[in-house]
Amino acid sequence: MQYTQQNISNDKKLFYAWFEAMHTRIDIAIYIDVIRNDLVEIISQIEAEIKKYEKLGNRFDPQSEISYVNHHAFDNEVSLSDDLFILLTDCYLHNENTRGYFDVSVYSSKKYQNKTKPFSLDSVHKTIRFSHSGVLIDLSGYLKGYVLRKLMSLTDKADLDNFLINLGNSSIYAKGNHPYGEGWKLKIPESDCELILHNECLTTSGNSEKTKWPIINPLEDKLVIVKKPISVITRFPDYGEVLSKVSYLAPKSEIESILKYYGGKIISLE
Repeated sequence: MQYTQQNISNDKKLFYAWFEAMHTRIDIAIYIDVIRNDLVEIISQIEAEIKKYEKLGNRFDPQSEISYVNHHAFDNEVSLSDDLFILLTDCYLHNENTRGYFDVSVYSSKKYQNKTKPFSLDSVHKTIRFSHSGVLIDLSGYLKGYVLRKLMSLTDKADLDNFLINLGNSSIYAKGNHPYGEGWKLKIPESDCELILHNECLTTSGNSEKTKWPIINPLEDKLVIVKKPISVITRFPDYGEVLSKVSYLAPKSEIESILKYYGGKIISLE
């Protein structure tokens, strides 16, 4: 973790920190107008929280909990940590609330059989079981937003009123104001457009030439060939991860009702 502090004036300071996690760069800017000596410790807590969930949910890490689930949950019921159980429960509900368009099992080698859900969760024993072989859970399209929502709680407890957290430009949360004005001015990824983000999240998804794991329509099991990314604004970053995928996949007749359910909006670049 690296950090620096810029003195805007005698009573205004901008604290800036950055580090690598989740295969991307994390940038954090905090505006303060009172003396604080705990910002480095707060950033350390943020870094630890991000890396905790990275260790839990990175399926490419053979030592991660989700890797163990992917390798063993078809043969046996697998006990889950509280953190992973809650996360997967949310994913299960998002799948239902988006009519199947949001699906963390989309990269499975075998798809649903007779519309059977790919996995089931036991809320009493906090276990998971795959319904058939070939199921693969990939959290990479959701984990950043989920963790960012956790960081919202962490920063609330730390009494931070004005800050921006940017997870690789794809998931961004801004609270309060920049020292030079209301909100935080951002450039929308993959465009020349700017917006002011104020107590909101900006999430961007889409296929491009650089996309390593392209978006697939889980209802048709087809790669989406449209390259244009989609950005959405939401109150909560985990909702943003859901909506940015669903808005890329679902027909307009279904997108509007799903956006309304989650309280999000698509950013038009036209």
